[in-house]
Parts: sequence; C-alpha cells; structure tokens
Amino acid sequence: MIRMRTAFTGEIDDTERAVAEITEQLLIPDEHLLRSSVGILAFHPDFLETGVVKAVSEALPCDSIGGTTSALAVPGTLGDLLLSVTVLTSDDVEFRAGAVLLEDDYSAPIRELYTRLAPHAGEKPALLLTAAPVIYNAGGDEFLEALDAESGGVPVFGSLAASPLPGFSGLACCMNGAHHTNLFTLIAAFGDVDPQFYHTDIPNSKVIQQNAVITQAERNLLRSVNGMSTLDYLETIGLAENGNIIAGIESIPLVLDLDDGTRLVRAISRTTQQGHIQVYGNVLQGAAIGFSGCDAQDVLSTARQSVVRPLAAAGRECALIISCEARKWTLGARPTAEMHEIAEGLDTLLPYRIVYAAGEFCPVKTKDGRLVNSFQNFSMIACVL
Repeated sequence: MIRMRTAFTGEIDDTERAVAEITEQLLIPDEHLLRSSVGILAFHPDFLETGVVKAVSEALPCDSIGGTTSALAVPGTLGDLLLSVTVLTSDDVEFRAGAVLLEDDYSAPIRELYTRLAPHAGEKPALLLTAAPVIYNAGGDEFLEALDAESGGVPVFGSLAASPLPGFSGLACCMNGAHHTNLFTLIAAFGDVDPQFYHTDIPNSKVIQQNAVITQAERNLLRSVNGMSTLDYLETIGLAENGNIIAGIESIPLVLDLDDGTRLVRAISRTTQQGHIQVYGNVLQGAAIGFSGCDAQDVLSTARQSVVRPLAAAGRECALIISCEARKWTLGARPTAEMHEIAEGLDTLLPYRIVYAAGEFCPVKTKDGRLVNSFQNFSMIACVL
C-alpha cells in the first residue's frame, strides 16, 4: 500500500519560512514516513530563482524529483504562484529516483537511467513516474520509446514541464533541488503496486474530421498535408492567414485516430521558417487528421465524467492528476475552473495532486484491450494508487 502526503507554500522569498511550512504539513521528521519514500515537487518557475526549491528539497528526508508548472492544486489550495510537495511512502513498495541531462542524444541517456534504477536482470518496476523537459525538436514520444525499449513496456505516468511566464519561459525539472532546462527525471516503483489509469481528452462529438492526410512528417514536425505545406493547408481551412498561424491555435486540438484503436491529440507549438508546424508530440505520415471545436464546457464535462466520478468510486489511497496546458487555455477567463471541479469532487475522499503540463504520459487501452504507453496533448490523466 502506498500512502500520500501533500504540502504547499506560497512563500516565494523567505526560504526558511517556506521550508518550515512544508515540513510542518508533512509531519517531518521522518518517523512519520514508512520504509521507503520519494518526493514529487511542482512549482511556479520563480521558486527556482529564489532558492526555495533547493531549500525545500534539501529538507526532505528522501530523494525528490519535480518540475515547473503553470498551476497546481492539492488539498487546501490551488493557484499558480505556489510550490507543492507530494510524498509517496510505503512499507511494501521501494522507490528509486534518478535524473539525467539530455543533450543531442535522448534515447541512450534515458535507457541508461532506467538501467541504473533497475540494474539487475529480472528486476522490473511496476510503475515509472516522470517529470520531463520540453525539448522543442523532440516529442515526448521519444522519451517513451527509450523507456519502452529498455523496460519492456512498464507503465509510464508523468508530464512535461509547463510555465505561466511569457513565451513559456522558465521551464525546468529538478532532482534533489538541482535543476536544469533539459533534465529528465524518473522514479521507479518496485513491489506491491497496482496502479489504475484514467484518461480523457475531447468529446467524440466535437471532432471535426477533415478530408486531409498527413503526406510528410518527421517526429513532431508536420511538414505537409494533402501534398501542400502544412501552413498553406491551414490557410485553406482558416487556421492561418498571411503566412502565420492564427492566435490561440494552441487551444485547437489536432486529432489523429490510429489503427490500434487509440487516438492521439496534439497541440500545435509553433511554425518553422519553412512553413512546417511543430507540435507537442510525434505525428504519423499517412494518418487522417481532424480538429476539435472543444470549448470550456467540454473541458469541464470531460474532467467530471471521465476523471472525477471514476476516481471518487475507485476506493484507492491517492490520486496523481495531470491536465494539459491547452485545456487551461481553453477555459479562458476561468483558468482554475477545472481544478475547482476536481477539488470539489475529491476533497473529502482521497489525497490528490493536480498539475498542468505541456504534455502527458499515460498508458491507454488499445481496441484489443492491451495497455500501451502513450504521450498525449489536450488530455487529463490520472494515476490512482
């Protein structure tokens, strides 16, 4: 059994006070923790600059990973200018944490990190948790491919860093307080772990299929649709004009349905000088594409029906919940409405942690019932322990 403790602080300038608030809420010293524990931090980027992340991490009696986010919620609070600490602790689960800096090669370092955490033949974790960096020329799929290749498909749950700052600046991940823009962090959980996963994105009724096929793509770079540059194609359907994508296109989901029955939803990131489009995840050549007219009510209803209600009935100990930054953008003038929806539904039932992300890692079921790791955008995902 895994227990979860959560703590938060809004103290961004006084490191001693921030540490005192966190340790008091977590009931540290560590005699209140079980045999094996690990921490997961989420925070506004400014908490890095003032040294609070480092000070809080060093005060924890266990290893910790984490990353920046644009908003978060734990029991007792929600908002953007916050730092939260989630501690998972157990007598029958062993947690191991590690990190690696990603440079030109992404696959080899991630595979080596997994091997470092699970070095013995036949030793296989039941769950992997990650806080991963945003690398614009690589989709999160590449991180999953590396982990799947080395682990044989151990379930992966986690997020890409996010930020509320202009231009998505300030992105970083951390391990025991040390942080870097390109730091990839990982927790391996060994033992009696039986996670349940929940995933939702957009209502099927809101997907507008196009008479369009991806004719050229490379990883997360969408080069051409129907034989024309992607930018030219977007102009034909009103999503670009005068050589530029329209403002707010990040909150218009790009939808790809795959042959195995799963669906990929992608958020558009930016335009290259060649008229190609970068998205927050890989796209597949030959895939038919659609877009969604998803609105704020759709975001709230999918959260309520596909996450809050099932989690409330799950009878588990705790919930890790991640929502896509693009869902928050869709909420417009009510950016915290989705977090309020979840908090009201779960507040008295089980401990929870909600963070916003630039991309989400979560296993999904294929049409033949297999559970496969997936990287998504515009989704809300949950791991219930």
